Amino acid sequence: MPLSRTPSGTDNHVNEVRRTGLTSGNDSVSGPAAYPGLSPEDIDAVRGLGPGVKQALARARAVADLRQEALFNFGEMTGVKLTAVLEQMLEHSELPDAYLDTVQAVFAPPEGYAAALKQLMEPGSVVVLQREPGAGRSFTAQALLADLRQRTGARVGPLSFGGGRRFPVRRLPLEENVAYLLELPADEEKFTVADDFGAVLGRIQYTLAKRNSRLVVLTTPQQWARICLGAPPGVVPVLGRPDPTEIAAAWLRAEAPELDASRWVQDDRITCLLRNQPPADVLQVVSLILNAIKVPRQVSLTSESITDAFAQQVLDVVAARNNWRSSLLQWHSKEGRTSFQRNFLLVAAMFKNAPVAHVYAQTAELSEHLNKAEAVTLEGQGSPGVIEMVDSIDAELAGDDTVQFSRPGWDDAVLNYFWVDRPMARKDFLVWMAKAPIAKTARFLETFTPQDRLLLANRVGTFAVRWAVRHGKANPLEEVVIAWRDDDALWAAAVDLISAAALHPTMGRFVHTVLLRWSKNAGADRAALQKLSVEVCAGEFGRRHTGKALRRLRHAAETVHDDVQASLYKAVRNLWADASARPTLFSSVVEWCSADPSRTEAGRRSFLALATLLSQEDPCLPVLLSTGPDQPDFPLTDLISGWRTLLDSRSLADESARAVGLWMDAAVEYPDRRPVAFNVLRGAVDTVGRAGGSHPRHRLRDLLYLWQPVPAVDADPERVRLRHELVDLLDHDRSRSVALYRPVRAGTGGPTP
Repeated sequence: MPLSRTPSGTDNHVNEVRRTGLTSGNDSVSGPAAYPGLSPEDIDAVRGLGPGVKQALARARAVADLRQEALFNFGEMTGVKLTAVLEQMLEHSELPDAYLDTVQAVFAPPEGYAAALKQLMEPGSVVVLQREPGAGRSFTAQALLADLRQRTGARVGPLSFGGGRRFPVRRLPLEENVAYLLELPADEEKFTVADDFGAVLGRIQYTLAKRNSRLVVLTTPQQWARICLGAPPGVVPVLGRPDPTEIAAAWLRAEAPELDASRWVQDDRITCLLRNQPPADVLQVVSLILNAIKVPRQVSLTSESITDAFAQQVLDVVAARNNWRSSLLQWHSKEGRTSFQRNFLLVAAMFKNAPVAHVYAQTAELSEHLNKAEAVTLEGQGSPGVIEMVDSIDAELAGDDTVQFSRPGWDDAVLNYFWVDRPMARKDFLVWMAKAPIAKTARFLETFTPQDRLLLANRVGTFAVRWAVRHGKANPLEEVVIAWRDDDALWAAAVDLISAAALHPTMGRFVHTVLLRWSKNAGADRAALQKLSVEVCAGEFGRRHTGKALRRLRHAAETVHDDVQASLYKAVRNLWADASARPTLFSSVVEWCSADPSRTEAGRRSFLALATLLSQEDPCLPVLLSTGPDQPDFPLTDLISGWRTLLDSRSLADESARAVGLWMDAAVEYPDRRPVAFNVLRGAVDTVGRAGGSHPRHRLRDLLYLWQPVPAVDADPERVRLRHELVDLLDHDRSRSVALYRPVRAGTGGPTP
């Protein structure tokens, strides 16, 4: 998982919380779990504090993590925190209480919220929130669910839309007193939510009422206008726009209780930054304010110096919101400024919190990429040293030998300045950026640890995702994915980050488009993009947006790359866990097996994934032979089509032998499923007109022998009998006198009537 160092300023924050003397809460939790997001050293620093102060500090860190996730700023977070946030945000069964508590701590209710909550309190109620992503709809929905849980004790959690265009009422779970959050998949070419969704809501209300349950639906105004026909009256509450000032104040009070939030949000300059801004942009301002106050305070401050310090912090926030453009222009234009200094500033901004020795070494690498005619050497004392370089970029060298900028948002502003200022260098910069976490330098004594590499990967990956979304171009993401394809740790980091982006309220729509385009790439140099698209579809994105995931997997099924096909195998198995996706998934796999020859190998592997998947309820029964309530009807012709493709090639000989063994074992253990198993296997090898090669019938006979050799010492008589029976039926079929199989009882000479 992506890792990074603990953000600086923790000790100062601990001191501030100690100074406030907060006493709320209890101290029932102990150990590292009581301090989410803190390193062991930071935990030791707060163990001596009172219980209320500890809980306030833990809450502040949880709020900070939530803010970073909302801004998709995982580059500031440790691997432990990234894992925790992803688990909370991507949990597909139930939203954790700790997460909902954090949402309540920072939520600023808009006008009409109380009425919407009252409406949701009614058993069977359906509340539709129709707003554009980024306008606070997801957060409002989660706050409604959090308040509902607090008042009624209801369990709350997300609900997948399923694999088709229509949401089936039978998809609603049977549990009592549950509230669900259903996000409708965004419309895209060849996949849209059915027009009659609104008409289905009445049946959903009736079903929910019987179970004392409720539903919150997320959609956009454009989509709702298309699908609302027939919806029950009153399902769309009248909600005002959230007040940006109240949003900012709520976040500041929750994350920095020692801060005078009112003073900040009432300052005219800050008010101008917040006016008419959507929640996502408000959080950007909140982040800048929190970064501005991290500068250590003097031991003794006069009222005048306090006022001057606050005024300077406000000016810093305003300048940061404008990307420090004038200050950076002045710095870059200074007489005598060298390209090596500019590159050092750029690398330090990209590799925030990395050891300065690595920043120094990577500056040389970047210089060679951007200034190919200039050779840069760091050996000896010819080039400027680390301390001189840190001073030249107006930064400081911290005690842990990391470069620290004193101005909020300076690092992001540096990257923005370079991107705008040097358009001809962007491509070379992206190539260097993607390969930087892979570099293993031995040019200095300090070790480039796996944690350091993942720190850089986290920072680089976050930058690539945000910039790709902001500019509507996937180039940074593509450079990262292709460069990291051969490193297992970095590949996992890329999958995690892009999976999170695919589910992000504001980034998701763009990332969905990128994943669709990548799924169609068949070139050898683009196979990594196709593989990543498949792996993202195999995860939470596939469970939340099953229909979209299947569409992308259909394109990827045309691949000729083995590693992509292996990922497709895993994706099919993962998506099968969603009962609503099974009919569409099975139909797609059968289509790959029987339609376009370019999809045959992927269809073969995908069908194998299902043919060898065992039922959770009956551990010896393949899912394609089971008949549980969540199982779709599998047409015999479709099962035959899949098995025919599987037995028509030697490419998966070992896996095919395992599939035949599992189905024959099921025929032994479940006599009622024996006719289906035998008829499917018979139909799969009932082919005529084949020219050359080994006939599937011969291959099946060989696989049956592997399952139960004859003669064999201590062989199970029932297994031997069934093997002989199926082989006899195959021989009978060969004569073209095909008869439907009926099981033969032991000791009888003919079929059972």
